[in-house]
Amino acid sequence: MDRIELMDVHGRVDLLLIAAECSGDELGAGLIADYRQLHQNAVICAVGGIQMAAEADHFLHNMVSRSVMGIVEVLRHWRFFYNFIQKIVAWVEKHRPKCICFIDSPSLNLRIARELVERGIGKKGGGPIPLCYYVAPQIWAWKPRRRFVMAKYIDALAVLFPFEAESFADTSLPVTYTGHPLLRTARAGLVHYEKNGKILLLPGSRKTVVRRLFPTMLAAAADGALSDVREFLCLYPTEDIRQILHAELVNAPNVAEKIKLISIAEANQCSVGAQAVIVNAGTMSLRCALEGIPGVIIYRTHPATYWIGKKLVKTPYLGIASILLGYEFYPEYLQNGAQPKILAEQVARFLRARKEFATIAEELRRILTHPGETTAQWLRTCFLDLSDNSD
Repeated sequence: MDRIELMDVHGRVDLLLIAAECSGDELGAGLIADYRQLHQNAVICAVGGIQMAAEADHFLHNMVSRSVMGIVEVLRHWRFFYNFIQKIVAWVEKHRPKCICFIDSPSLNLRIARELVERGIGKKGGGPIPLCYYVAPQIWAWKPRRRFVMAKYIDALAVLFPFEAESFADTSLPVTYTGHPLLRTARAGLVHYEKNGKILLLPGSRKTVVRRLFPTMLAAAADGALSDVREFLCLYPTEDIRQILHAELVNAPNVAEKIKLISIAEANQCSVGAQAVIVNAGTMSLRCALEGIPGVIIYRTHPATYWIGKKLVKTPYLGIASILLGYEFYPEYLQNGAQPKILAEQVARFLRARKEFATIAEELRRILTHPGETTAQWLRTCFLDLSDNSD
């Protein structure tokens, strides 16, 4: 069993942020940096990944390294997550941060919030600590009753997409649309369209998902339809993921010399030019869509998870760009439908169809444009309005 140790912090703690996935880690790091512009002397603690670790005053635990997805996968690690919840709740009870902001990962974060409220620590349980939440669960896709759970335990919610606030209209939870950070110039430098750029392979940030998707991506890269492509570029978020990618490359000697691995940290420094992408159905698919990069989405999960998901999920698409638009942006190839030859042929066709993607990308940007307050301003306002502590 993993040993979970959370550092003691001497003195006050103004803000605790908790994220458990790479996308949440990126959002959390940006939120910390922006919050410091409003409150330079804030003491900020974080649970998340390497990006939040670089921004926070005190980093408590790397949860991103344990990121899993799917019902079956979560059940396999239930004891670790149970122990972490008990540890972080005890830490909060001891250190009493003035405000807590959960970021995404509702299966974990809502359980923590419930514990805090039921123990009389969170504000809705009569305690002093406001519980804020950034990035709503996708209740418009599945588990819609989570909105009532959030209203019971959470004091304020900030959402990424303009249509999400309406999903909580029948609850008492205050919901604010604060815009999507990918539209902000400072956060958008990872990839861009380039006519003669690379073909990107983006299998994601979760170990189990990468192991399922990357071999299919490699087989697509080796297909004759893409034989003229001299180099493919695969971005990875952490060293753990790089090791998985490297191991898969060893098993694919026919195409390994064409594949270059580069960290997301490196890509952020220079912005990668891409002419097409094969991407997992996650945040990176929206990032590529906003840049007008042609491509396809692939997705594979445990068969039992997929079967249950098919029964519960109510949206016709996995890609958030298609959900926002109401029609297909990236073609989606799921489970056994993600055949390497089909993927390669589709990408080869898209190499000559960028204009259509660029036009739709502008429509996406218009949908997500938001002139109002930033997430950091929302969080600061929530803290001042809800906290019983002086700042």
